Amino acid sequence: MPLVFLSLAIAALWINLLGAGLAARRFVDSYPIARVVGVIAVCLACFFVEHFVGWGPRPPLLPFTTAISIFLIWRDRTVLRVNLRAEVLFGLGFFYCLMWRFTFPNIDDTGEKMPNLMMIEAYMRGTRLPPPDLWLSPFRGNCYYSFQHYGAALLGRLIGVGPGVSYHLAYCTLAGFIALLVGASICRLCAWPLGRWTGILALLVGGSGTAVAAHVLLVRAFPVDVVRFLGGAIIHEFANPLGQSVASWMTTPGVVPRDLPMEPLSYVLINGDYHPPLAGFLLLALATALIAAQSTGAEGRQRAVNHVLLAATIPIAFISNAWVFPLQFLLVAGWFAYRFLCGERRCLLAGLAGACGAAALEYPYLIQFTQQAIGNNVSIKWTASEDHTPWLGWMMVFWPVVGIMVLSLFNRERRSLTLFFLIVWILQLAVTELFYNHDVYGGVWNRFNSTLKWWSWVYAGIILTLGAMNLGSKSRVCRYGTLILLLPVLIFGVDLGRQFARDLGKIPKETVGKLAGSMWIDRDPVIKDLIILLAARPDGVTLESGLVLANTESPAVTLFAGKQSLLGWPWHETTWRGPFLEIRERQLQIAEFYQGTLPDSLSWLLHNNVKYVLWLPRDNVDGNSRYPLVSDAISSRYFWHHMYGDNRNLAIGYWQRIDDPPAR
Repeated sequence: MPLVFLSLAIAALWINLLGAGLAARRFVDSYPIARVVGVIAVCLACFFVEHFVGWGPRPPLLPFTTAISIFLIWRDRTVLRVNLRAEVLFGLGFFYCLMWRFTFPNIDDTGEKMPNLMMIEAYMRGTRLPPPDLWLSPFRGNCYYSFQHYGAALLGRLIGVGPGVSYHLAYCTLAGFIALLVGASICRLCAWPLGRWTGILALLVGGSGTAVAAHVLLVRAFPVDVVRFLGGAIIHEFANPLGQSVASWMTTPGVVPRDLPMEPLSYVLINGDYHPPLAGFLLLALATALIAAQSTGAEGRQRAVNHVLLAATIPIAFISNAWVFPLQFLLVAGWFAYRFLCGERRCLLAGLAGACGAAALEYPYLIQFTQQAIGNNVSIKWTASEDHTPWLGWMMVFWPVVGIMVLSLFNRERRSLTLFFLIVWILQLAVTELFYNHDVYGGVWNRFNSTLKWWSWVYAGIILTLGAMNLGSKSRVCRYGTLILLLPVLIFGVDLGRQFARDLGKIPKETVGKLAGSMWIDRDPVIKDLIILLAARPDGVTLESGLVLANTESPAVTLFAGKQSLLGWPWHETTWRGPFLEIRERQLQIAEFYQGTLPDSLSWLLHNNVKYVLWLPRDNVDGNSRYPLVSDAISSRYFWHHMYGDNRNLAIGYWQRIDDPPAR
């Protein structure tokens, strides 16, 4: 992507983000909080309105919003000058994330990248919400907590960039907002410059306790080895003799070790998945920043506004990252209970107004989302004895924050606030160990998703609150003890740097900077031309082979061409919708169609309103023996568009349905 285009896109984005934040300053005193709340408020209001009328893929609002934003920036230039440090912190988070996204921009079949792009692309169509499910025609995308994806799509629609660029710029924006709020929260509670930067870096580039243990117990310790295995699936292929010995202490004969990963915030910021944990961390940082503001001098009207905003994070968590909704609820509800016990009765009315106001804006979404089959996949259960974390493995993960909690007992400043946070985080740690969400995983992966999403959220919350308060304490025991606990985890930043350098040497140079995200698949010039050509064709349901119950390259061509699939990843659709028989049936039918064995395949295509049928290199098996079977069966209603090959031994192209001419 030309750097000039990227620079213009970032400039337009930054100006409009600033405008939204400065508009929110009329109601919110804290500049960092206003910068984030303004954008969330705009997204939530648009989300509400578009459930009644869609604005189309390119609403012509950019000239007006940019002009208003420039006016606000000029009018409030003194405010910007005073808060320049906060803006620099946002920029550090934004461009740190952009460095990773620009260098490794592929939106491929690893992790959750393709499903997240699909959701963004669905919202970018600008139809009345809920949007079409691009991986299960003709159903609607109302079965997943996708507010974060709507925000990315709104960003792209307003500044006029495609889904891939929207994916990456929204990722960087969330990273910038998280960095801004992390700084705001820590700086409110800690006046010591060294302590502030230690806390900020411990969250943005530091790891959990395993970041240190891995270097003692493993022969090599790249980030993926640290976050996925040590303390989880503890039988590790790279364990040294000491690591093997420690693993033996944590295993029970006859019991397979449970897979209990933990992805810290620093890893989520760089791994390339525009996934709801980003929104979970953002809401955590917003809640702690609001609580810190309430605890350090907010008064009168502003105190009521902050309580409104704090309570609003609970329903927003439900539509952004439902996994952390119970944790967000415990934190925020605990704060209101604490303030009520302290005699601040009015906070309950403000909190009720905030929660009800946000829920009202979400109502059109919630009324559909809460009826969907995802409810079949949600069941909070007690953790069975064989699924509990080995105590030694648990300590390997949490020893830095356990130490912080112990040291907080020696902190005499803001004693009641310290005790409040201590009780909240002890309760949250107990909840994450005693309960888990019984989703589609089972066996050794029973708690996989629960620990993956819960542990890192609680870990970050402890550093944001008790860690910051300890670092700002007058007690040397608290201050230097916390510093000693947090400095070692910064070794994870070194591991991230090593991974960056290692991966940089492996990727093709032509991939760097291609923020559309498709370079991994369109390095083949024929496939690239096919994507371009298909993207120019009218909308229509598209068929692509290669679907299995796992992450696959299919249907990447369809996705990057901006078309709707008859079926995307079956495994993910089943996860979102529950045991929906149509998903499995379609998978079998698609496989039979490409094998040339589906009875009456032409009628099947027409029945499912399929407009395009792709024939890709992977379909040319056994001397391309299946091509004539498929072609002969559908050629009466589908025109073959030849791209490459001789249509005998090799054929690449697609069939397009021959429709009747439109009525005059």
